Amino acid sequence: MSSMAKACPHCHEPIAELDPAERSELARRRWRTQLYRARNLTYLAMGLVVIGSLVWWMTPPRGLMPPVGVPAAMLLGLGLVGYVASWSWFIWLRYFRDPDRSGS
Repeated sequence: MSSMAKACPHCHEPIAELDPAERSELARRRWRTQLYRARNLTYLAMGLVVIGSLVWWMTPPRGLMPPVGVPAAMLLGLGLVGYVASWSWFIWLRYFRDPDRSGS
């Protein structure tokens, strides 16, 4: 990290005095990083749903018929809950924490 840097390039924490323009740019960078993480969590959750569906399909009785095995049910449940939670986080960040909309 440069001795002239005003913020950490990894965590975006200020390490020097910032003027209002630099502070708003730093807040925007943090917000974009959080949006990126929320999107990636939706992909992870959908991956869990797909893996859970494949496990359900491959375990006896073959096909997507009840009863659902415990591993498949766990993967499907975790994936669906994670998907809803990550999209909720994404929407909250996008519409309620947007630095351009909040005026800060």
